[in-house]
Amino acid sequence: MMLLSVLASAEPNAAPPFFTLLTVVFMGIIAIALVLAHFRQSLMAGYFICGVILANCGILDHIPNSDVSIQALSEVGIILLMFTLGLEFSLDELKHLRKTALLGGGLQMFLCTAVFGLGLHYVTGMDLSHSLTVGAIMGLSSTAVALKSFQEFGLSGTSGARMALGIALFQDIAAIMLVAIMPQIFGTSRDSWETAFNIGAAVLRGVIFLAAAWLIGRYLLPRVMLAVARTKSRELFTLMVFAICSGIAMLASLLGLSIELGAFTAGLFVSGSYYSHRVLSEVLPFKDLFLTIFFVSAGLLIDINDLWEHIGNVVVFATFVLAVKFVACLVAAHFLKIPGRMGIMASTALTNVGEFSLVLIPFMQEITPIPALVTANVYAIAAVSMGMTPLLMKAARRLTPLLVRIPGLKLKNERMSVETLITRVSGIKDHAVICGYGPVGRKMHESLGRYGIPCIIIDLNADTVKSLLNGGHLAFLGDIQHQITMELASIRTARLIAFTFPDPNPALSTYMQIKNANPDITVIARAKFRSEVASLHHAGIVNVIHDEEETGAAAVRLAKLSFDIIETGNGGPLSH
Repeated sequence: MMLLSVLASAEPNAAPPFFTLLTVVFMGIIAIALVLAHFRQSLMAGYFICGVILANCGILDHIPNSDVSIQALSEVGIILLMFTLGLEFSLDELKHLRKTALLGGGLQMFLCTAVFGLGLHYVTGMDLSHSLTVGAIMGLSSTAVALKSFQEFGLSGTSGARMALGIALFQDIAAIMLVAIMPQIFGTSRDSWETAFNIGAAVLRGVIFLAAAWLIGRYLLPRVMLAVARTKSRELFTLMVFAICSGIAMLASLLGLSIELGAFTAGLFVSGSYYSHRVLSEVLPFKDLFLTIFFVSAGLLIDINDLWEHIGNVVVFATFVLAVKFVACLVAAHFLKIPGRMGIMASTALTNVGEFSLVLIPFMQEITPIPALVTANVYAIAAVSMGMTPLLMKAARRLTPLLVRIPGLKLKNERMSVETLITRVSGIKDHAVICGYGPVGRKMHESLGRYGIPCIIIDLNADTVKSLLNGGHLAFLGDIQHQITMELASIRTARLIAFTFPDPNPALSTYMQIKNANPDITVIARAKFRSEVASLHHAGIVNVIHDEEETGAAAVRLAKLSFDIIETGNGGPLSH
């Protein structure tokens, strides 16, 4: 509706204001990005800088209704970004990282909320409930930036990366809870009973929305996706993805909930379908665009004159925020017994103020007033800290030998350096990728090892992977359904990948990606029931081990032996 009103406000034969704004933004981004790329600097901060420059150079004064256009641009960017975040949110990861998420994430969020909230309360005089809420918002970090930084340093399989992921998942859940309860906490009512009632009503609406979204995701979306997939039209599939995002987001809006929450939930439910990886592959090319629009729109809201007037406070505030988040994560790493070096790297990756903060601050502003200086500080720190995360991690990597000397940080080192593991994996070829290290995976590993065939093992059990690493084997803690895990396993140069557990879903969801990366690879999958075998064959997986059939064949063979039945060459039985 916002976009329609913006387009309708344009004069006849004139470029619509929204289109004019987009043109100016994209041209500005290209110019600034080329400069930053020349100096090999992060582009994320550049997007924010572009918005700040455009907002303060006077060019927007020549665009009619620029304020409305900026608001529309921001809304579009946030909704689509939240959808992609929902797609990448993994409930399976959360289940396997529940200790890290609950203990590490809970402790980090509590410390950040308390320190930031009380600090804002005493320094700015904000109401305690307001300052604690802003403190919680500033405690959120960027999942995407943290994990991407670990990937760039070749540390994706480390305990530090797992810690960062676990804490980030907890923060994502905390952000969604804030979206749900803030309108009730800061509503117009001052009566505690009425506030409690409003919170209860909001929770009930949230439950109704989640139930409706679950029913849609469970029964309607798979049929729609199958029908669209059968058309073999890529553009129709892409349109369907965005229709799902906007449809469920609109459902949330009709129930009085946040559109951003609806978009995130849409991505979350789509991520649990058979088509999640195809949806992700269709959306990922647009994700950078969404992120760009999002950062630019945040920069457009900054008044450089006000910011420059308080530049000293801004620098002090930014230094304080980064230091507190770093120490809070170190405390969490200590309780999680993460080795000192990896704990430092994870803490550095999480010092940034993430994209959820840029979503929640304007959301809170719509409900209750926040001091402009606080808002400007959060925007600036979020954009710059996300852009600086790779540089901070590089510095932490070099300073680690000094930092681990600090009492409490010098924990036992990991037996195998993951950097050494990455080095060993790089250049590997004609190897086997074994997904799952249960009895079947272990037997396959031992058998192939006797023939000198290199194997890379992917498993979700931390103790199993640790034991394998300590034994000098190539193993990663992760889910093969994630693109990063595939890259770590060097799928492109592998000869074989075996799904050694009787669950067809991982094989079904990754088969096309695997074959696109390596058309000559052999794929082995397991299935428990005949219907699952049919699904795997239909997907194109030829080598399927049917557990019931294999068990039946083994039972028949043992029964024949007990009766001394020997098969003759012509197929007839011979007993004696």
